[in-house]
Amino acid sequence: MAATAPYYLTATGNVGSANGGDLISIVLTPAAAVATAVVREGGSGGTIILALQAAANGASVQHLFRGLAYAGQLHVTLAGAGVQATVEL
Repeated sequence: MAATAPYYLTATGNVGSANGGDLISIVLTPAAAVATAVVREGGSGGTIILALQAAANGASVQHLFRGLAYAGQLHVTLAGAGVQATVEL
């Protein structure tokens, strides 16, 4: 499956198709507070497939999946003031 345009998140939400797809990567960028991102398959109450944390005022953290197939809706929960995440499917 070809990669789509990345999703840029500044708040918790769903990304991609509810029918599944392939997760390529996620980049978590902190601001003045510690930043966290929890990625779930199957919506907001689904199975956790990744949890990332980045230090306050620190460098971005990236995780490469290189095409992890998922079957349900992906949901990304973000925490931390000014946090940003980029999800590539």
